[in-house]
Amino acid sequence: MKEFILDIFTLRFMPCHRIKERSLVLRGKQFPVCYRCMFLLIGMLCVIPILYFRIIFSLDLAIPSCVALNIPMLMDGWTQRMDIRRSNNLLRAITGLCAGLGLSILSVSTAYYGINTLFMFLK
Repeated sequence: MKEFILDIFTLRFMPCHRIKERSLVLRGKQFPVCYRCMFLLIGMLCVIPILYFRIIFSLDLAIPSCVALNIPMLMDGWTQRMDIRRSNNLLRAITGLCAGLGLSILSVSTAYYGINTLFMFLK
């Protein structure tokens, strides 16, 4: 149990490369994930205001929005991996935030419509 809690607090469950030049370093301590993964998690926390304000997108809008918000991150990572260009931490943060927001929109909308569909069958 102690190891599980340590894994959660150190974000070991994240499949991140943890390269020091691409991670936030405060007072000599490196954050456990890179900028892209950190802002992906922050973007996923946008699920809280989306739920609080009951912002529900139709699935016809949620799926394309999620795809569109994830494309910049995929393109940034792919072009960097193919040595086409070199990314920077600001771009990694922006694309990670967009991707996290897209995943939040998709998860809230699919959960909402999934639960409504389930209740329709239970009636």
